[in-house]
Amino acid sequence: MTIRLKCLIGILLLILFTAVYAQKNYNGAPMFLNVNAINYSLKKSNGEGQFSNQYSWMLTGDNRDQTEEWYYPADQWHSQILYQIFNPLCFDDAGFTNENGLHQIIPYKCVNYAKNDYSRERRRYRPPYVTVDGIPQYQEYLWEVDPDIPSDIIAEWEDIYTAFGTRAHVKIYAYSNQNHENYFIYQATMKFTGETRRAIEQPDSSDFYPAQTVNMYWPIEFSFGPSKQGEYMVTNGWPYEGVDELDSWASKETKLPGGNRDSLKIAYYWDSKTPGAKVYRNGSNDDTGDPDRVNGHLHSTQIPGYTLLHAAKNSLDKADDDLSQPYSIPHADIYNDLWGRTDLGIRDTYIGDDSRGKFPLDPITEGWIGVNENQKGPMRFITVGPYELTLDYDEATYDSICVTYAVGVGSIDYDRADSVGRAWLNSEITDLEKNNIILTGKDSLFQAMDRANWVWNRGLDIPDPLPAPDMVVTSDADRILVEWSYPSESYYLDPDTEIDDWYAWRVYRKKGAAMVNDPGDNYSSEKWEMVYETNDRTEMTYIDTSVTRGVPYYYAVTALDDGSQNTDGLFPGQMLESSRYVNASKLPARSFKAGLNTTMEVRVVPNPATLNAGAMGFPGDENQIIFAYLPYKCKLMIFTETGNLVDEFEHIGTDQEIWQQKTDNNQYISSGIYILYVVEAEDADGNKLPNEYEKFVIIR
Repeated sequence: MTIRLKCLIGILLLILFTAVYAQKNYNGAPMFLNVNAINYSLKKSNGEGQFSNQYSWMLTGDNRDQTEEWYYPADQWHSQILYQIFNPLCFDDAGFTNENGLHQIIPYKCVNYAKNDYSRERRRYRPPYVTVDGIPQYQEYLWEVDPDIPSDIIAEWEDIYTAFGTRAHVKIYAYSNQNHENYFIYQATMKFTGETRRAIEQPDSSDFYPAQTVNMYWPIEFSFGPSKQGEYMVTNGWPYEGVDELDSWASKETKLPGGNRDSLKIAYYWDSKTPGAKVYRNGSNDDTGDPDRVNGHLHSTQIPGYTLLHAAKNSLDKADDDLSQPYSIPHADIYNDLWGRTDLGIRDTYIGDDSRGKFPLDPITEGWIGVNENQKGPMRFITVGPYELTLDYDEATYDSICVTYAVGVGSIDYDRADSVGRAWLNSEITDLEKNNIILTGKDSLFQAMDRANWVWNRGLDIPDPLPAPDMVVTSDADRILVEWSYPSESYYLDPDTEIDDWYAWRVYRKKGAAMVNDPGDNYSSEKWEMVYETNDRTEMTYIDTSVTRGVPYYYAVTALDDGSQNTDGLFPGQMLESSRYVNASKLPARSFKAGLNTTMEVRVVPNPATLNAGAMGFPGDENQIIFAYLPYKCKLMIFTETGNLVDEFEHIGTDQEIWQQKTDNNQYISSGIYILYVVEAEDADGNKLPNEYEKFVIIR
């Protein structure tokens, strides 16, 4: 049989290999893992390796505050975490022969320049649709809805690793169950297909590896760094890339039953001290955990990490877990390894066979030569292998490696981060005590990994809460209306048993800015809080009258089940609640008063207006002032004290208008005395009203 015919047969077999996955999308939209406390965007543009090699840190050029794609917790201001996936496949000394007949041990730098073949997103329910004051904050869901999937979402893709003749197939599972909201499960298969081009690129015989047998290691790295929020609060800017993170690993016994592994080896990361950090008012420059410079709150207590849940024993025996894996958990660094080396030793680093060893601790703890402070971009791998893989076109043999990981994050809770940080800033505890408390967040990471292991060994199926409803928020006179609904009666049924187990609706509210710890809140300590609960299924409206005019409010609505169908979960009989993250409003709603039938009561609030006005009753926007007690209809004109026109606009409906202290050229005004002139005024019946003016003072 000719090589060309063998390759064509190979193409047909590969089509069969991927055909079982319906609705293949070669140019799919980004996928979003946003069903719980993690908000993770999967975009093909985030790295050379398409979905399989994601480099969020490559995007940290312009607009650095928006460049990371992985948020935790999802409701905190700039909680983006530096995130990357890296898959540097490694061969033993026998190497491999590529499509050009060239024998190699290591391609250039081991970087997997991959091409995405297709992507696919499935959800048990479509994302909830949310509208605020008539403005949709959603786009129509165009991916698939499949009520029979085991998790709330499955993100799936296949990439071809052009430098290795392999095809990666990955599925990510994520859950809205509140006991499983801080991790996802990453199931991956690397198949030795000989491909170097996708079928849509019309490959010919020259684009396939020759038949051969190789020995391959598979290192994979899920790398993390501190939050954007912490970086900003400590440095008052957006650094190019964090230089204050450390990576290490630890082993801990599993606590939950049913799995093959009695312990899990977990690679993890945490925010450490920034070299040369500015001294705090307590005399310390130890910014581990990114303490706020005003109140001490610890902004970067996240300890993200990952662990191996399952590795096949060999390419033919994919069901049984090889408990001798992982082979290693090596450390590398960006400058000296990833971008600094092209020799064969880089492979030995990735598989853990260099002088640093197979299971090293972090570089500083180990005291490696030349390492005396933190390095940019930590890289901690979990490596499996070696695996013998055969590519044989005559026998239709395409061997593969199958592995499963849990990827998640732990942390001390918000209140603990607040109290510990304040105590440290007030010199009530030492640097060491603060840092040891931060590192106790490893316990919650280990718990998340243990729970993921339990879920994996259950076949990925766990008790599920009801879905979050659609929501409409409407600003109204001295109140805000929150309405919600399900698109189908089937939403009231337990996803597994199809028994109606609905119990209650809950309404949550955030005052000020949409995100917790937003600087616009002016240290008001506003957080999301539950403001209403009802057991009446037909009651789908909440009228919020405990609001202050002009102050922005954000809402979320959840559904609570009665626990009757949750018999085999971590906590049998536990009442499960839908995630409040998935339908939380992102646009503000503000109450108002209907326009008056007079112009004689016009006021400017606050007056004088200063940049800390938010702390005096208008959190969420330091530049906001309100023109209050306005008539139903009028034109508002703002003049300087000397009579120069600053801005003008039409007003209708409410008794107030928000102004951001900007001119009609979008420039902030300077300090001074200004005049609000109300002209062309009418009441609701169209009766003319006299002109009126009001002086006010701006202090910037």
